[in-house]
Amino acid sequence: IYTLSLHDALPDLSSGINAEYGEMGCDKGNCAPYCAVVPEYPCVAGKGYHGRGPIQLSYNYNYGLFSKQYLGDKMILLNDPDRVKKDGELAFVSALWFWMTPQSPKPSCHDALVGNWVPTEKDLKCGRKPGFGVTINIVNGGVECNHKPMKSKTFHRVETYKLFCKKLGTTPGANLNCETQQQFAAFCG
Repeated sequence: IYTLSLHDALPDLSSGINAEYGEMGCDKGNCAPYCAVVPEYPCVAGKGYHGRGPIQLSYNYNYGLFSKQYLGDKMILLNDPDRVKKDGELAFVSALWFWMTPQSPKPSCHDALVGNWVPTEKDLKCGRKPGFGVTINIVNGGVECNHKPMKSKTFHRVETYKLFCKKLGTTPGANLNCETQQQFAAFCG
C-alpha cells in the first residue's frame, strides 16, 4: 500500500497558514478586516474576517453564510470568527463547505474541478474554463488571477497541485492556472 506523506509532498507547510489554521500576520493584528458591505451578513465592530481554516475562509459574507448553514445562526461566527481557527473540526468543515458550495456567480470548486460546471458564454469571454485554474479564481481570483506573468504564490499553488496529482497517480488535467482569467465579478466583453 502506498501512503502519501504530507511532509513528502509539501515539506514546507508553514507558508501562509499558521498552526491554528489562520492567515499569517493576522494573529498580531496586521490584517485587513475583510469586511464587505453585505447587509444580510453585517460586520461586527472589532472583528476581522481574514482567512481562517485550511481553505482560509474569509470575508463576513462567507463567515455569515457558513455559520447560518452549519451552526444554524449567522451571528455565531460573525461575532466569533476566531472560533474557526480554534476548533479544528469546525475549521475542516468550513473548508469542505467552501469547496462544495456554489456561491453565484461562482460554481463550487468541486464542480469546477471534476467537470460538473459548464462555463457560460460570459465565463468563456472572461477566460474561465473548467480545471484547477478556475478553483484558484473561485478562492482568490481578485488577488491571484489575470496577472502576467503569473504571481509566484499562484505558480507554487499550481506546482503543489501537480505534485499531489503525480504522487496520487493521476493527471492534473488542463487549465491549471488563472493568469488569463478575469475574476467572477468582472465585466468581460
